[in-house]
Amino acid sequence: MIDIADRLTATYREVRTATETSESAASERSATPRPEEASAGEYGLVLRRRFPHPPETVWQAVTEADRIGRWLAPVTGELRAGGSFHVADQADGTVLECVPPHLFAVTWGGETCVVTVRLAADEAGDTVLELVHTGVPRDGAVRHGPGWDVAIASLERFLAGDTDEDPAGWRSSTEVQTFAQHSVSAWVRATEASGVSTAENLTDAIHDCLRRLAPDLTRPSSA
Repeated sequence: MIDIADRLTATYREVRTATETSESAASERSATPRPEEASAGEYGLVLRRRFPHPPETVWQAVTEADRIGRWLAPVTGELRAGGSFHVADQADGTVLECVPPHLFAVTWGGETCVVTVRLAADEAGDTVLELVHTGVPRDGAVRHGPGWDVAIASLERFLAGDTDEDPAGWRSSTEVQTFAQHSVSAWVRATEASGVSTAENLTDAIHDCLRRLAPDLTRPSSA
């Protein structure tokens, strides 16, 4: 089961302009050069979570196709620098950087959209995962952020060994759809707090995301 309140508060969410995201990345990057995120689009979203597992364990879960298929969706292709891949019902992409066990960057559904995952050990040896998705429109955090929230919750479930149910079936449960509803609200608040947009201007993005992630809870009742 998902403790919705706990999952919502355990996740750090931020919406940035491409310039802000690029400057932050430059200050935190490793010695290995990474793609220029500022050219990927106008806005980016940042999601950060801590997992009670070492970076090597989390790295395997987010970069090995057979493991990704057990918490996200089936993956085909090559998950190495320069390789192309397809995530079923998600996106096609190309691996831009792969530096075990700390940095994994890919294009996501288009050349201008980049998803970067960074892993770092904290003082207890746990892993802090940061996901940055750049190249999204002004309302992109609301359109994409909740999907990443659900994916991270599924990753947490996988790392805990709770893999009896397939990811697609798990995502369609009422529990996860309810979590997605709350996640949409959280990303609306993050977008407003950033000054990027107001809730009134996010209506289309909210409806689109809810139709995808919580269809059973948002479908109009029949007369």
